[in-house]
Amino acid sequence: MITNTSALRDVLAGHGVKPTFQRLTILGAVMDNRSHPTIRALHAALVRKIPTLSKTTLYSTLELFAAKGLVRALTIDPAEVRYDGVPAPHHHFHCTACRRILDIEISCTNSRAGEIHGHRIDEVHGYFKGVCRDCRANDGRSVASPDRNK
Repeated sequence: MITNTSALRDVLAGHGVKPTFQRLTILGAVMDNRSHPTIRALHAALVRKIPTLSKTTLYSTLELFAAKGLVRALTIDPAEVRYDGVPAPHHHFHCTACRRILDIEISCTNSRAGEIHGHRIDEVHGYFKGVCRDCRANDGRSVASPDRNK
């Protein structure tokens, strides 16, 4: 993760985005937050550092970052948009019990942008839904795979 201001400034400038204090702070917060935060969660965290930050400014900044390829907007749950500070293609696991979204690393032959059967692929989104191991353990259920429990 990029945490120092100089590196964040270079990232923004490299993507053609003017590195203002607000943008640096917002980008740092998204890149350092592995929980794929919502606008509401980001605003609650950032308003401590930037008391004048509006949700509208936060939203428009995140939309700019997404357009420039700095973050990814995730709509795994149709009720909310989450933001991922790792824009490179990867998969996600959405826990239906605690609602967390976790990064998972799996090998997938179609996980890269490119071309398939003559169709240009610009984005790839892969996610799984279920109950995470923490929630399963808290319920007293085994974390063994379903195949083992037959």
